[in-house]
Amino acid sequence: MKKTALLLMLLLFGAVIAAGCIGGNETPSSTSQPSSPTETSTTTPQTSSLQTSTEAEKPLYPVTVTDFANRTVTIEKEPLRVVTLAPSITEDLYYLGLFDRVVGVTDYDDFPPEVANVTRVGGYGKYANLEVIASLNPDLILVDSYSTPILSDLERIAPVVVVDPHSLRDIPKALELLGEVFNVPGNAQKAVAEFHAKINATGSAVTGKPKLKVFYVVWSNPLMTAGGDTFISDVISLAGGENVFKDTSGWPTVSMEQVLERDPDVIILTPHCGMTVQDVYKSILANTKAAREGRVYVIENENDLIHPSPRVVNGLETIAKLLHPDAFRVSYPLTITDFAGRQVTIEKEPERIVSLAPSITETLFYIGAGDKLVGVTKWADFPPAVENITRVGGYGQYANLEIIASLNPDLIIADGFSMSILNELEKIAPVVIVDPKNMSGIYRKIELLGEITNREEAARAVIAEMKAKVNYITSTVAGTSRPKVLFITWWNPLYVPGSGTFQDDLIRLAGGENIFSDMNGWAQVSLEQVLERNPDVIILSAHAGITAEELCNTPLINTNAFKNGMVFTISDDNLVSRPGPRIVHGLEEIAEYLHPDAFNYQPQPLVCNATAETGG
Repeated sequence: MKKTALLLMLLLFGAVIAAGCIGGNETPSSTSQPSSPTETSTTTPQTSSLQTSTEAEKPLYPVTVTDFANRTVTIEKEPLRVVTLAPSITEDLYYLGLFDRVVGVTDYDDFPPEVANVTRVGGYGKYANLEVIASLNPDLILVDSYSTPILSDLERIAPVVVVDPHSLRDIPKALELLGEVFNVPGNAQKAVAEFHAKINATGSAVTGKPKLKVFYVVWSNPLMTAGGDTFISDVISLAGGENVFKDTSGWPTVSMEQVLERDPDVIILTPHCGMTVQDVYKSILANTKAAREGRVYVIENENDLIHPSPRVVNGLETIAKLLHPDAFRVSYPLTITDFAGRQVTIEKEPERIVSLAPSITETLFYIGAGDKLVGVTKWADFPPAVENITRVGGYGQYANLEIIASLNPDLIIADGFSMSILNELEKIAPVVIVDPKNMSGIYRKIELLGEITNREEAARAVIAEMKAKVNYITSTVAGTSRPKVLFITWWNPLYVPGSGTFQDDLIRLAGGENIFSDMNGWAQVSLEQVLERNPDVIILSAHAGITAEELCNTPLINTNAFKNGMVFTISDDNLVSRPGPRIVHGLEEIAEYLHPDAFNYQPQPLVCNATAETGG
């Protein structure tokens, strides 16, 4: 898992560099003219590049421009076959209506979606493959300063223009330069106007809001963040925040103690930073205001923030909605349909919520609504901040109605285990039932809670992170053999999960086959049934009432799982039993047990004592 995270980090740094954030200063470049033959176009150019014509039409090309490296470049004819060596430039061309001219892009390009069908020319900038570029017969190559080491080689293939914005102010300049190169000044003016309009709209929405202190995690080990002179810091400021490390430059390494001292209101992670929300809550960062109030977020796509193109307005809006959701408030009263098929009307944004299930509590913290909780069950144990929230008794139907009423909640959120006291709960406050039975149900639950609490952007980010993790795991195990799995929930009597349970769903997604998937719900089975189905892997609940070592003294020692040392104890039952965001960590753990080689996981095989009995 750590090796995978390291690989992802290396890819992330390539993408960050692509944004011109880490790529260093602009450097002088060769000013030699392209060596390839060129000609002046005497035919009518495409409509997109026409200006008002006269009877004696003035040729639109050649055109001479000064690029971001202060190079004078002459474009002899209208560029129709373009190679881009930075993702942000590809995006610029899309916003200018010129994407159909792009014939080659880097491995890091991911926007627009149609870019998936464009030929890849290798790595970003200087890591591009010159032979592949030449084979595409481009009539123009667009690069940023990260291509400086190969600039002379590129110029032997086609004219090269450097487009290298380093701040939000430079994005309009890049669009205007490209508008000049392609002779579409009107398109450039329109794109610049839309860019400014969207930035102004977001800025207006957060005007007057308090500047929340933000800690942005670039990488976790060592802990790295964005300094005050970075693109990301600019976006945070425009979104109504204040980078807690704005007094630093570049991409500084900081300590957790420094972060704790600066006590951010919000912590922002990215999918590839090597740190999860759970990691934050398990570190000393759990003591930050951000963690205490449940304002630790994973943004869906960091490229929305680090690519210096008009696309950055998407990242700006995302950050603004995370920092100031009240500035983008949903309309109340709000009527929703819950998991029980009940229509519930919520008159105003809930500010005092009682949660009657630990999974609901965790989900509210993940979507940034943890500070709205005034009551939780005695079983709520994550994140650490729940320790300071009033306990309302047992889970679901075992909650104390008097305590709940004394908290004056404006909303109660429960699952199906509260249905027997639903009428009593409704006398206290509106009640919403969320009761997912599988992974898709968990996504729906998070989305619904985000809508109810006016935390839709955070909910979308949580779902995106979960889906990315699930997709990574399922793609990793695709095509592998599917071992037969026994999951022991309780030992005496022996209970296992059947179909309709989260464990069954997780085993399937992790690339395994639940040997009791033909049963429904939580099934009681016999040892004879287990031996007959002969599991290849046994996973034991941490609270099953028996240890893996003690299983050595049972007939299960005769199964393939014991013979091959494939017996494991789940590290935390809550990861595989609570229908909330943390369930993807349980999925990853199960996948590592089932397919250790695929995940570079090195299990410690269970070795039974030679004197172990085989009797039950």
